[in-house]
Amino acid sequence: MHKKLFLLFSIIVLWGVSCKKVSPLNDFNTYEKNKSLDGTWQFLASNTIAEIAVLSQTDQQWDTITVPGNWDTREKYGTYVGKGYYKKSFTLPENWEDKHIRLKFGAVYQTAKVWLNGNLLGTNVGGYLPFDYDITPYIHKTGTNDVVVMADNTIKRGAWWAWGGISRAVVLEANEPVRLVYQHISSVPDFENEVVNFSIKYKIENNEESSVNVTINSTIKEKEKLPKTALTLDAGEVEEVTVTFKRKLSDFDLWHFNSPNLYQLATDVEVDGKLQDQTVDNFGIRKFEVRGEQFYLNNSAVRMNGVNRVHDHPNYGNTEPDQLIEQDILDIKSLGCNFSRLMHAPLSKNLLDFCDKNGFLLVEEIPVWGDEDPNSFPNNPLTKQWLNTMIERDFNHPSVVAWSVGNELRNPDGDWDDKALTKEQYGYVDSMLDYVATLDSTRLKTYVSITAYRKGEIGTEPYDKVDFISMNSYGNAPVLAEKTHEKFPGKPIFISEIGIGQIGPAPEGALSDELVGYLNELKKYPWVTGVSIWSYNDYRSNYKGTPASGFREWGIVDEHRNKKKAYHQLKEIYKEWE
Repeated sequence: MHKKLFLLFSIIVLWGVSCKKVSPLNDFNTYEKNKSLDGTWQFLASNTIAEIAVLSQTDQQWDTITVPGNWDTREKYGTYVGKGYYKKSFTLPENWEDKHIRLKFGAVYQTAKVWLNGNLLGTNVGGYLPFDYDITPYIHKTGTNDVVVMADNTIKRGAWWAWGGISRAVVLEANEPVRLVYQHISSVPDFENEVVNFSIKYKIENNEESSVNVTINSTIKEKEKLPKTALTLDAGEVEEVTVTFKRKLSDFDLWHFNSPNLYQLATDVEVDGKLQDQTVDNFGIRKFEVRGEQFYLNNSAVRMNGVNRVHDHPNYGNTEPDQLIEQDILDIKSLGCNFSRLMHAPLSKNLLDFCDKNGFLLVEEIPVWGDEDPNSFPNNPLTKQWLNTMIERDFNHPSVVAWSVGNELRNPDGDWDDKALTKEQYGYVDSMLDYVATLDSTRLKTYVSITAYRKGEIGTEPYDKVDFISMNSYGNAPVLAEKTHEKFPGKPIFISEIGIGQIGPAPEGALSDELVGYLNELKKYPWVTGVSIWSYNDYRSNYKGTPASGFREWGIVDEHRNKKKAYHQLKEIYKEWE
């Protein structure tokens, strides 16, 4: 009897082990994939202490600070410029002992260095885009780990405030040996043939020490399961594979600013039947294009207006909390706005998500700005990195319809009317537009000019490579738009910024009669696809011309979002465009 019971017990155990081996879910679902490092960090502001001393000096008097955050939202560091050091200790969650681990930063302004357990992981330059490191070789799987981040906000861009510090989330991510780096979803309607052309590009990374057979299983949620995709990756190999297919247009609802319909693509990555990675991405089905001198969205001509919004608030700096984004974007939509560049830098991911769900079209831009930006030279590897990172991160957002490679480049020398691009600046714009085309063929390309209407030959601006003209005007906008149209006919013109002097403080700040007249006149030009006033909100600045308040008062609302007379004026003007 005992032998029979033992035999039965052995069979049950073996059966359980067998089931565990064949189930693709068990191992993958036994641990959390992410650990947030947000919250309280130690902080030290110093331009004199050597980096090596910061790493080794344990008796230094550190302050505390919240991440994400900007040190200059605090009175103590309100005007501090330079290096800020962040330090935090952490332990790994359970079941991470055999995982590949990445340390991910949403954004750190502007130059960042990162150390883990005394090891320099690398340096990142930019300030508005994510970066990460594979920390598997340096992590203590048991016990305490120490991460130190140096953030340097010395570099200033434009007239907006150079908010310093770790401004986006910090996350530890655990991966199996094979991971899905991204899935890029293109879903473009073909109205003539009544189909949707799908193209999904998967980027897969193999960190095993041997080759693996990978299976990709994707499902368009609530629609269909797609055929499996199989590939073999050598040890250490990273590979991209693209799957294309067509589906009936009538089976889907299109994404539009009035009806922002979203779908989800859920993907499992397996190796020999064992789940290695999972991801879900939102996407929308829409076609935004140029025909002649018009914008078309989903086969219909559209003219759309907007306002520019600066990522700035006295309490939040540029950290972009969800409640502020929701408040601002819904308010902007209530003005009749549906299209804008918003800001001269890559936008926060939660802002993009909100625009996806609420129907706001965006042009995203990297922060290359002004007369003498040191990054405006041909084939700049740093700006190429920014473009690549921005497009890789934001490819699936239906709200993003165009990429811009810079703003208001111009020759600082010579008479105002002759300030065309320098040879270097021309080469920068020309080469970056070419580079964008290699990264994304599904969206429009532009750069924002304040020189297109000036004297000179057509060759002073590489407008043959842009899909539409983005033009800023702080003068007689109708006259300048006419000059630009005459010089570069056959393309739509979007007035990406318009203004006449600062509006002034709340509540009495108002649009000038001159500006009101310009806005009303511009709507008469069929080749002007819309205008975007600068700006939605007042913003902190130490740029020339900033009032004693420390805030540039160009906004239709002030820095705390109190409405001005200008707000109500603009709402009435935009109603007339409809």
